Amino acid sequence: MKKLLLLVALIACNQPTPKWPDPKPIEPVYIPTAEDSARTRGPFMRIHPMGQYPEMIHDNLERQPALKIEEWLSTTVPLADFGRILKPGQEMEMVAFGGGLTAGVMNGGITRESQQSNYTNLLAHQMGIKNFAMPLFEKEHYNGTGYYVYRHTDNGYPQWDRVVNNTVSVLLGTPTMPEYQGKISNFALPDGSAERFMMGNDCVNCDLNKLFLSRFKHYLRPYLSEAFDEIKSEIPYNFVVIEEFFDRWMYGIQAVGRVGLWDYCFNGSIMNTGKITDSAINNILNKGQKGVIFTIPRFQDLAYMNWYSTEELKKRASEVHITFNKNNMGDGLVNSAKPFSLIPTAKLHSLFERFKDGDAFMANLEDKEVLDSGECYMSDPALYYNHKIREYAVKKDLAVVDLFDLYQRIHKGGYVTDDGVLVDGTLYGNFFSSDGTYPSPLGQAIITNEVIKAVNQHYGAKIPLVDIVGFAKSVEVKK
Repeated sequence: MKKLLLLVALIACNQPTPKWPDPKPIEPVYIPTAEDSARTRGPFMRIHPMGQYPEMIHDNLERQPALKIEEWLSTTVPLADFGRILKPGQEMEMVAFGGGLTAGVMNGGITRESQQSNYTNLLAHQMGIKNFAMPLFEKEHYNGTGYYVYRHTDNGYPQWDRVVNNTVSVLLGTPTMPEYQGKISNFALPDGSAERFMMGNDCVNCDLNKLFLSRFKHYLRPYLSEAFDEIKSEIPYNFVVIEEFFDRWMYGIQAVGRVGLWDYCFNGSIMNTGKITDSAINNILNKGQKGVIFTIPRFQDLAYMNWYSTEELKKRASEVHITFNKNNMGDGLVNSAKPFSLIPTAKLHSLFERFKDGDAFMANLEDKEVLDSGECYMSDPALYYNHKIREYAVKKDLAVVDLFDLYQRIHKGGYVTDDGVLVDGTLYGNFFSSDGTYPSPLGQAIITNEVIKAVNQHYGAKIPLVDIVGFAKSVEVKK
């Protein structure tokens, strides 16, 4: 018995103390999978505006597909006339490059449903293109990266639950997804710059897009200069969808401290040259292909930027006094008499939750959390960039899809589709999905019609519009 007590005492005395740090083994970089906790910071969180604040995610959920999108896609449409897009004897071959909008980001993630209800897929259906191929997640991985759904809170400020069942996994030990097998017509990536990767450009902070590109290894060799040559040789495309600038704009809104004219994310990339000089886009249009290019919407017109409305705040508060750390602590002051914007963060959410009508709203924020009137002006795509997009479109004979105008009209309220559907661009409205940035299925159908109108007008084509009322009913889209 004495020996046993002595052994216990020795063990107790030899326990490591807090001063003895555990060894830190060197491990390979691990990118969390979609099955990880909603409170884990991973790449799938990054494509959701609130993804960087896991405290905003309440719980994990399981969800089954709800849309009857495959039934709608199987319906027949009148034969399209492509006008002057095609030369005699040509067949339509369409490819798409872009960011989250074109990749199919919806509700802060990419799923099989969101890919199928993406505007490029709906456009191909309306054009009667049978060979347009979205890189769909497999049926057993129908929830793709996982996605987010609103929790209806008493105070009206947003909070989310995260759907985690039937998602695609990242292969163990490597930041890659299982390879997608099959033809690809949509090369968009959730953070944008798809065409730059295909031209052999690399990016230090682009792990999310590298992760998605790993699905396409058999089809293109990512990060190699010959990758784009392989695409050109395998696809004799004659119609191109280019939606490339919006994600870069949104990244700038979230990440840049003092927004100025020379910031690359905004107007800076055209200030020196006076034109769009992206060689990757120029090389995509290497043989005079026809296509469409998109203007950039104003970020203030997104539901995302109106979760915490500054206009409502000014109406409710007895005084609005907001400082920000311009150079040092609290040395910047927002002139609340002029338009300004607040970037959604967990801190801002907490401030609004605690605020009561009639009180003074007082806060000190980081510079990148607030856009004063000057920054709102400097980051407006109408200032320079959209003009240059239109000039580029004229030079390359491209139709222009004016998302700037569309989003502005929806934001102002009262926008009605051609067949009488009232479009609501607010928090729980029918145009934006729960991430407040990318459209819902109905929003995607509305954008599809904007593309069709632009193509019909520019090229003298006759492509039938989506019946928005019929789409909403047959797909069972609900507000």
